Amino acid sequence: MSKSKGGKSPGRKKDRSLWWIAGIAVVVTAALIVASNATARRLGEITLPEVILTDQERGGERNVLGSADAPVELVEFSDFRCPACMQANLALGDHIEQLVSDGTVRYVRKHMLVIDPDDTSLNAAEAVECAADQGYYWAFHDLLFANQTGHGQKWTRDAMKQYARELGLDTQAFNECMDRKTHRDKVLADNTEAYGTPGITGTPSYLVNGELLRLRSFLDVIDAVQAAAGQTTGQGGS
Repeated sequence: MSKSKGGKSPGRKKDRSLWWIAGIAVVVTAALIVASNATARRLGEITLPEVILTDQERGGERNVLGSADAPVELVEFSDFRCPACMQANLALGDHIEQLVSDGTVRYVRKHMLVIDPDDTSLNAAEAVECAADQGYYWAFHDLLFANQTGHGQKWTRDAMKQYARELGLDTQAFNECMDRKTHRDKVLADNTEAYGTPGITGTPSYLVNGELLRLRSFLDVIDAVQAAAGQTTGQGGS
């Protein structure tokens, strides 16, 4: 019978290795919990959307709401850090959803990084795309705007992961998506398109059937959509 040198048992070495692995796993898990708790403390209270629906339940797919057969296409270039974009969302959201519901418009939201293009604006844009992988683009969209005022400057990548946890997403898949920067190329392509479109100088910017709108008020967007669809206008005056 062969023996190991020094009479030490191979089984004992294996046991020690397993203990080391288990110990490292515990330390890593504890560190992640501490980091998560620290992020939560920095953010403070998180406001969730009143109703959380999947993209499909809202008649959408990723960043698009509405049918490809709709007579009008409305494209918005927006930045989640942009206060005017948040105000536009509040003013137009219900109107756009109604126009989507009745088949008038196909609404496409694209990224334009204006406020903090290398950090918080970029993090939020990538995060909403990662949420879209799980069918929750618009729920995450609403979550971001609901917390922009209080949290916008704190939108680290860890903050986006905390949002995903609060929204009930698959956090492992979401975190991997963020860590791998899976959708960065898509976000940057939108951004390049925005800055390359003649006449666009900031956010929010809107195109109706390819024509850039000049706005006096946000509700001019609804008037323009209805005019393009041949409907009676007047939302801007209501």
